[in-house]
Amino acid sequence: MANPIPKAQVNQISSAASVPMAAFPGLPEAAGAGLKTLRVVPVTDLSADTPALLAAPRSIMVSRASRSNERSVLPGCDGINRVPANAVNGELPLGALCTLWDPKHRLRADAAVALAKLNVAYKQHFGNNICLTDSYRTLAEQRRLKSIKPSLAATPGTSNHGLGLAVDLCDGIESGTGARYQWMRANAGAYGWANPAWALPGGGGPHEPWHWEFVAGE
Repeated sequence: MANPIPKAQVNQISSAASVPMAAFPGLPEAAGAGLKTLRVVPVTDLSADTPALLAAPRSIMVSRASRSNERSVLPGCDGINRVPANAVNGELPLGALCTLWDPKHRLRADAAVALAKLNVAYKQHFGNNICLTDSYRTLAEQRRLKSIKPSLAATPGTSNHGLGLAVDLCDGIESGTGARYQWMRANAGAYGWANPAWALPGGGGPHEPWHWEFVAGE
């Protein structure tokens, strides 16, 4: 009788492949300043360091689902000042201005992005956008305002509104008192914005707590 057929040999390669592989060491998820659902930094992280975190990127993440969800802090505005050196106050090229969250208002690009970053922090704190009543003014608008408010309006052609570097605010900020005004005084400077010295009580001009200027761009 022929010798019995030997038992099948174990396939060493298949056997090795079936053994579960050791877990590959993973890296913890980075806790960056990007955001989920339109927050630049978590509310719990709001501190004196918040402005630096906001200023770091030119864009913020709306969601981690896709890089296609990345968008500018002020969509359509890269924050680069493109106003020609010889531009006339109140006659700035429209292409050098950026539209703010309130579409009735525009500013010079660098001022607009800085204010938009400030607005993100403001909205995280108060739950709504900074309230705007005025921003860039054409020369014609400056002349009209001067005829209506001769003691408050600057001489046409000299206003920082005409350079796209000033806004007038509302929602209680215009009172010069209260939590919103005090928050602006404490935080706006980190983004290059200020209620200028001449507009403060005892300053060199009329008291205008509603008037804020992009001093970093002057």
